[in-house]
Amino acid sequence: MSISPQHTIRVSAPGKLMLLGEHAVVYRRPCLATAMDARLHLTLSLAEPDDGRFTIFAPDVGVDGSQGRIAEAFAGGHALAPGTRFIESALAVFYERTGIAHELTITTHSDFPSTHGLGSSSATVAAMLYGLSRLFDLNLDPDELFSLGLDAVRRVQQLGSGFDLATAIYGGTLFYDNARPRQILPLNTPTLPLVVAYSGIKADTPTIVQQVAQRLESWPDTINGIFDVMAHMVKDARCALEDGDWARLGELMDIQHGLLHALGVDTQATARLVFAARAAGAYGAKLSGAGGGDCVIALAPEDRRDAIEAALVEAGGEIIRIAPHAPGVRVEDSESRP
Repeated sequence: MSISPQHTIRVSAPGKLMLLGEHAVVYRRPCLATAMDARLHLTLSLAEPDDGRFTIFAPDVGVDGSQGRIAEAFAGGHALAPGTRFIESALAVFYERTGIAHELTITTHSDFPSTHGLGSSSATVAAMLYGLSRLFDLNLDPDELFSLGLDAVRRVQQLGSGFDLATAIYGGTLFYDNARPRQILPLNTPTLPLVVAYSGIKADTPTIVQQVAQRLESWPDTINGIFDVMAHMVKDARCALEDGDWARLGELMDIQHGLLHALGVDTQATARLVFAARAAGAYGAKLSGAGGGDCVIALAPEDRRDAIEAALVEAGGEIIRIAPHAPGVRVEDSESRP
């Protein structure tokens, strides 16, 4: 393959928010998710000599010039540092797929902290694989990017439904069905009137997912029943979402939060925010994501938005100024230097 040295490409991928279907999606049920306009930015630069080294600068996660060889990236499930795991797993998957090991410098920065639970890991994997495919003129389609990305994510986490990766790649608002065959369906929806608040608590998603798995093992009929109800609700919510019926969608969000509480993933911090938003006039409110902390979302009538935001802050939340239905992974700009 002929590659022009000193070539740089800049790409970005969006964060995500789960609208409905948390945890059930891990067990092959559908969910609804939306891409947020807070993005993970990544720069890839080829360099000489061509000895297959990579260097990572990711100041947001404390990585400053970590170096390794592409052929050894994420070897044996180990990375140079915790902050490089998803970068290295994406490099490893890409190398196995293509055999390309040109010297590479990788630089990342994010519009949102990794503590907020907005999908920085999946955005990193999506940006890495898309950037590499464009840098080496491979033009992988979204389905192949998703397949490679899911492999990369699971090398790090073992668990994971892939909805957050799909959201980072495809963007917009998605109906994601984790059954076989998997379905990723971008929806044509009105703009969601979302208010987003961070609870102040960083959730440990793998631990929360494992706790739900233990509850499922203890009470299989009950927990599978909850997952089945969630699946029905996602299908109803899809119709409400496409119709812009915010009152109906809000009611379903309230029910979903109750089911998440039954799964044991609600916390005092998220519950305070949810009830504060409802009391201030939200159509509905719920935690978003695995639970145990992270973010709460509320559907806000326009004339109640300020009051809802004020109530969330008073209840201990931090308002996050992000908008839904953002574009998926994309090139920001690229350059070739002689």
